[in-house]
Amino acid sequence: MANGAATAAGAGAPAAKRQTVKAKQRGGIPLFRWLTQNIVWELFILACIIANAIILGYDAHYGESNPYSAQIEQWNTYFLYIFTVELIIEFLAQGPRRYFSRGWNWFDVFVVGISYLSFSSLSALRTLRVVRIFRLISAVPQMRRVVEALFSALPGILAAFAILTVVFYIAAVMGTTLFHSDPGFSDLGASALSLFALSQFDGWGDTVTRLQAQNEYAWVFVLGFTIVAAFAVLNLFIGVIVEAVQAAPQEEIKEELEELEGDVEDIAVAQEDAAVVQQRILDEVRALRAEIAALRSNSATPPSPAG
Repeated sequence: MANGAATAAGAGAPAAKRQTVKAKQRGGIPLFRWLTQNIVWELFILACIIANAIILGYDAHYGESNPYSAQIEQWNTYFLYIFTVELIIEFLAQGPRRYFSRGWNWFDVFVVGISYLSFSSLSALRTLRVVRIFRLISAVPQMRRVVEALFSALPGILAAFAILTVVFYIAAVMGTTLFHSDPGFSDLGASALSLFALSQFDGWGDTVTRLQAQNEYAWVFVLGFTIVAAFAVLNLFIGVIVEAVQAAPQEEIKEELEELEGDVEDIAVAQEDAAVVQQRILDEVRALRAEIAALRSNSATPPSPAG
């Protein structure tokens, strides 16, 4: 039986070693990881952010002359300490490698760190405490998804902006050449400003009427620019952003699938180790039964009489 126990312990050693490696890869302390994934904890932090935003708005509206100024300053300090403790708990829950590999954690550290500058007596630095409200973005998954989508759409937005810049430059050169005597198209800068106003339909009718007095075909230029700039190119920005927002849930699903695959792998490893241990125990039991049967057969054989 001692051999069986030793064999089982030896078989369990690889499983324990693999679990230790997995724990190191995941990092963090399980208790804090459970706490940060708890819905009660998430709602508490979200409530603190919203309450802090309301207090900051009240203080900004009524100024330091309001009767609750001292209490507001005290609560601002409390909220800052709560957010600092939250960062520490998140760090302990995720571990150094995983914590600093996520951009949103860096964002939280920056926001909370810059909030400590608000303790300064300078009013310009005291306004930095309102930056804490930005933590609402990292605390709400839906808002976080939109911001991530905007960053992922940045290359497309820059490409659309480059196209729009080319369109504006060509139209500014043409407008300056055709309507140089008009104050709104006297040079490239004035033409660019007038075209930007046209793209926003600001004074569109007045501009067309004024240019028509100089050139009866001015409406062709204005209408063509408006269709290209306002309806075609500007809609590229919307299309790129919408596509990025639609792709964001897919990325989130991929991350969840990767986590599930890791859990399934852990379960498969545990089942494999359990099967190995079970097989070894069965082999030991069969060997013990064979030994017991051999002992019984030897004890049942009568001794031979002495010659």
